[in-house]
Amino acid sequence: MKEEEKKVVWWAVASLLLFLIVNWLMVLPVMKLHQTAQVSEAIQVTYIAIIFYAATIILALLKVRISYYLLAAVVAIYTVGFVGMIVTMLNGSGANIIIRVLMVVIAGLGIFVNIYWFIIAYRMRVVLQKGRREKQAEKLRDFKK
Repeated sequence: MKEEEKKVVWWAVASLLLFLIVNWLMVLPVMKLHQTAQVSEAIQVTYIAIIFYAATIILALLKVRISYYLLAAVVAIYTVGFVGMIVTMLNGSGANIIIRVLMVVIAGLGIFVNIYWFIIAYRMRVVLQKGRREKQAEKLRDFKK
């Protein structure tokens, strides 16, 4: 696995961990959500997030070409989840301002991590495509000899 691919996978794991942290913090009574989040819902969301991320990361480790596109879809979905958490904390919480700001900052960090993931995934794609083009050019040179 190339260094770029490792970076993409590690940042995807960081994205997952941040999402899970924020997800479980939202369940705490101190958040004083107008529509309280249930622990059973948090468990379901945790399982689904782990399955989505794990499946796409495993496909990436197995070098399935479409895997990074699927992982991009997963990261995009959970970026929307972070936005939803921010909106919930701003509009649907009676918690004190410090807790709300802290949660917005953590969810904002999650959005930043996901945006950074897209940047490094794009860079990885450029590097991998360049490598493929070089291999194709080498095969063509060998064929002409």
